[in-house]
Amino acid sequence: MHVRERLCVELAGLRADWEVWCARRGMTTGEGARQLITAALDAEGADSDVPVATGTRSSEVDGPRRRIEVRLTPAELEAVGKRAAASSVTLNRWIVALIRAHLTGEPQLGQVEMRLLSDSNQQLATVSRWLAQLARDAAAGRLTPDTESNIGAVRQLIGTHLRAVTALIRASLDRWSR
Repeated sequence: MHVRERLCVELAGLRADWEVWCARRGMTTGEGARQLITAALDAEGADSDVPVATGTRSSEVDGPRRRIEVRLTPAELEAVGKRAAASSVTLNRWIVALIRAHLTGEPQLGQVEMRLLSDSNQQLATVSRWLAQLARDAAAGRLTPDTESNIGAVRQLIGTHLRAVTALIRASLDRWSR
């Protein structure tokens, strides 16, 4: 007896785009998913980075879950659906994030926020390299008149990063606390 192995994935409004992407490549949606999974596993076997966005949750969230039923009016359901789509998450994930934000008071980040934080972390890596170079120059006594402007540029980049992350977290908390 042949056993089929299946993976069900909630595409959260991406289904049409996924079907177009696969059709342009002349494959079914299932074959496209298999190819992406194979590429990710091959990259993992080669010990290289796979550009996949992942969100981690606290260990408390990773524990067992229980299903509940929430009954909404059609208008409420439509409003929640629009907000979930705007956050690029499923309806269930949006509702869970809303509840968690109210219970914990911590930000619940969606795909957009995670991408912004990733970009911000790349900028911090650049700042780190600049600071290391400045420290090496200072230790070697090679400080130049440009050093002050470099330090000012690093300080400005750090400030930009801090403001961006603060605004992102504040926006997330404001969104869920309404």
